[in-house]
Amino acid sequence: MDRKTLLAFVLIAVVLILTPWYMDVVSPRPQETVNLTEPLPANLKGDIAPSPGATLNRAPASNVGGASGPPAKELVVENGLYRATVSNKNGGSFASFILNQYDRYDSTLVNLIDGVNKNNLLVGFISLDGEQINLNNNWSVIGNPRRINASTSQKNLLFQTTFNGYVVQKKFTFYPMSYSVDLEVVFKNPDRFVSRGEYTLSWNGGLTSSEKNTKDDHTYFTGYAYLGDELLEPSAKENKLSEENQRGQTRWTAVKSKYFLSAIIPETPGLAAVVSGLIEEGRPVFNTTLVQPVSSRRVTLYVGPQDYKTIRSLGVDLEKTMNLGWSIFRPLGRLITWSLTKMYAIIPNYGLVVIIFAFLVKLLLNPLTKQSFISNKKMQAVQPEVLKLKEKHKNDPQKLNRATMKLYKDRGVNPMGGCLPLLLQMPILISFFTVFRSTIEFRGAPFFGWITDLSSPDTLATVGGFPLNVLPVLMGGTMFLQQKLMATPGGGSQQKMMMYFMNVFFLFLFYSFPSGLNLYYSVFNVLSIVQQKYLIPDPRMTGAHTT
Repeated sequence: MDRKTLLAFVLIAVVLILTPWYMDVVSPRPQETVNLTEPLPANLKGDIAPSPGATLNRAPASNVGGASGPPAKELVVENGLYRATVSNKNGGSFASFILNQYDRYDSTLVNLIDGVNKNNLLVGFISLDGEQINLNNNWSVIGNPRRINASTSQKNLLFQTTFNGYVVQKKFTFYPMSYSVDLEVVFKNPDRFVSRGEYTLSWNGGLTSSEKNTKDDHTYFTGYAYLGDELLEPSAKENKLSEENQRGQTRWTAVKSKYFLSAIIPETPGLAAVVSGLIEEGRPVFNTTLVQPVSSRRVTLYVGPQDYKTIRSLGVDLEKTMNLGWSIFRPLGRLITWSLTKMYAIIPNYGLVVIIFAFLVKLLLNPLTKQSFISNKKMQAVQPEVLKLKEKHKNDPQKLNRATMKLYKDRGVNPMGGCLPLLLQMPILISFFTVFRSTIEFRGAPFFGWITDLSSPDTLATVGGFPLNVLPVLMGGTMFLQQKLMATPGGGSQQKMMMYFMNVFFLFLFYSFPSGLNLYYSVFNVLSIVQQKYLIPDPRMTGAHTT
């Protein structure tokens, strides 16, 4: 085995070993965060809204009111973008939150609230005698609203409860065509019943899965708290609660799924935050708690899609929750997303947009790829002479190396020139992977026929539980043809083995990738084949041996 073949095998082994690391880079998973500031007090830490079913050594909190409060009542709120149900149960929380512009795989509308996360806006505090109090009784509804239509103007909804005769209120303000909801929590005479002048606002249970591939959706379930510029992001473990808590200026807390997000954003930074995660029956469950001074009343709730433009417009760095890949590729990913969405406004089919985009990228890179392909063909043209040198100096590797490099220099050949197209493509491919896998603009975007979602594999059928995906096979076939055109004549069995191995490896790697990525790569490969085969002169035919 010669040195080049050995090096190639080593590189392939490195790729195989580092593939899991690479996937974590382009699709980062939650990591443990080290507390950098003062932790929460002991009587607050660990007694805030545990995950459902968690087994913890905690002192039980008192649930004020229980079933003895006012009768259960649900109110429907509509604003054009969503149809939400707000219940006076569990302290005045959302019982459902249906998004009008987003469908599930079963053609029903996305609903972000289910039985697991109905305790999503719980108010709690520590009483003057040191007891943890959760105001999760049935609150009274002030007034007699029946159906709240905020489609044309803002509307308010007021809840009220009491603790030892003292009043606590929650006032919701809904706005037309906005995913943001204002919430005011008002404590009357808090110095008479609230310790340290602090209260907590918790979102328990994360969000409901909305995707056909629930397992994939679950990999994106996360809870966050943003303190200063530090992001608390605990991982979720099977039957073991992972918790991050930290004091400091808290700009927001949030929970997310793959494409949707719920965040609590205080008007002024909060005092502390707690974020916990737990896997229960295969489902990651994340809880977040914001600690606020009772004097700070207003928070903004964002419940809706992870749309980059919308989230960034909130001005609190909430886009840090979005899976945009490794930071070095994020600007390119945003550029690709912007370009595709602008083209979609003219051509309302993202499949066609991807094909056209591949043409445009090919045109943009043509000057560089053309020189690379010419260099490769020159390499092919001089191979008969290289083979003669190998035969002549077969017993003297040093002379062979010197003679080969002199030949390349005399013929104007760059041995590494053929690698340029792949190097140029890698940042684009990585960005495409992130864009189509995690960006909501392409969620459920169809092309034609069986390709109904460019953000998922294009499964034509399933045989014995194995999905038959067409585009990865097409990508692998076009990649093989391109490599065959670039192959050096007389490369022998080792070169063929390497070619087959690399194609099998890439087919395996890309098989479960989004169909939008495989469509782009396939089209780009076809264009490269046409360029190599028909548009670039062959030095062996023209007699051009020099640049």
